[in-house]
Amino acid sequence: MKSLAALTALVGASAIAGSALADGGYYQGALGARAAGRGGAFVARADDVTAVAINPAGLAQLDGTVIEIGNQVGYNGYDYTRAPTVDYGQTGTPLVSFNKVSNGAPWQPALPFIGVASRLGLRDWSFALSAFAPPGISKLTFPEDGGQRYLMVSREAVILNVAASAAWKFHDVFGVGATFEWISVPRLNYSLIINANTSPGARNPVSSTYDILAETTGSDIFAPNLVLGAWYRPTPSLQFGLAGQVLPASIVTHSSLKLTALDQATLGTITTEREQIPANDVTVTLPLPLLARLGGRYRHLAGGRELYDLELDLEYETWSRAQNFTVGTNGLVAQALGNQNVPLGTIQIAKHWNDVFSVKVGGDFNLVPDRWTLRAGAYYETAVAPASYANVDFPGGQQLGAALGGSLLLHPIELALTYQIRYQPSFTVAEGDARVQQQNPNFPGQPEPVVNAGTYAATSHLVALALIYRYGQ
Repeated sequence: MKSLAALTALVGASAIAGSALADGGYYQGALGARAAGRGGAFVARADDVTAVAINPAGLAQLDGTVIEIGNQVGYNGYDYTRAPTVDYGQTGTPLVSFNKVSNGAPWQPALPFIGVASRLGLRDWSFALSAFAPPGISKLTFPEDGGQRYLMVSREAVILNVAASAAWKFHDVFGVGATFEWISVPRLNYSLIINANTSPGARNPVSSTYDILAETTGSDIFAPNLVLGAWYRPTPSLQFGLAGQVLPASIVTHSSLKLTALDQATLGTITTEREQIPANDVTVTLPLPLLARLGGRYRHLAGGRELYDLELDLEYETWSRAQNFTVGTNGLVAQALGNQNVPLGTIQIAKHWNDVFSVKVGGDFNLVPDRWTLRAGAYYETAVAPASYANVDFPGGQQLGAALGGSLLLHPIELALTYQIRYQPSFTVAEGDARVQQQNPNFPGQPEPVVNAGTYAATSHLVALALIYRYGQ
């Protein structure tokens, strides 16, 4: 059978491409320069157009018409050093050490946001339209011969959200709002290498002549999402906000699969077909989490003017919905060496993700009223991935973050700039604790070498800029 049974694992492993997407899980960081400058503590304040995604009820606090254009530039460093392992595939079974590998595409130049909100001449209603890329790491690349080769070689995702929102308020006491999002994934690419050695008892934890490169390229034109929000102001100095993503949706990509034997002399050419007609299409289903945000904000007022504010937010995301990523091949069959066929079936990859809990604190200080505003914030997030299932597809450990920013007010224009750092403390997974095994389905039920033992570390440096134009205020 050579490598044919291994093709099932190739298709299944391609499912973890979905973690390319953007707090915890697919998402990382806050949307917008003003929210990011407060460490993401913005659910109670939510007083610019990014409220469409954070708390749509905040749109009711805007006067007149507001246009916002922004972008985030990032440098995403992600390092992995695989733990030394005994290479049973070599004479003498030497202990092999690995060099540290790093993300080969750390610069991310564009995470844009554009939106407009307006009362449309109404007293208590506001409406908004926006398009944006959710914050996250869109691209990671590692060398094919690196220690992570059996975990991932590369992945890239381009995500675009288009949102329509409406909000209503009762005087300045409370407000409610809703956002319908159209999530589009025009690009979702992923590649990794597996070992398809067919010799009983063979263990090749470092490399093998039976290695195969699997590459998937796909997209999803439409996945729906719904965000609801509210705020309440019992006194002029206190305000509370509540928002949530309430629709249990999933991203379903329509992808193509390409399989390449790294040693053509050993494995030959691999093709795929359906009902004896050449085909390579698969679907990948990635669950989206439900989300709840709760925030409280204190405003220090003097003569009716806000001097500064301080906000504390709590956030909870149900990433435990992503216990498995599912790949459907719809009857796809792999063929090699002219006449060897293997049905690929439906694949489920266990991720065992946890729900994520975040604490965020931040605020604004009006250094020069109506001219200069300073802001700062910090946050902490629990790990989405258990250490035993750590992977290089995305930084899944606990996250610490801090931000510093400010705004220059030149009415009716505001320029906001923020620098933030997102840090995953280094952690090490021992081979005895590691649970991600090299995939070789030629011998189902038999243990394979673990391939995710090692040390993980990640740091992102992010700069966010926004131009906000307010008309009629």
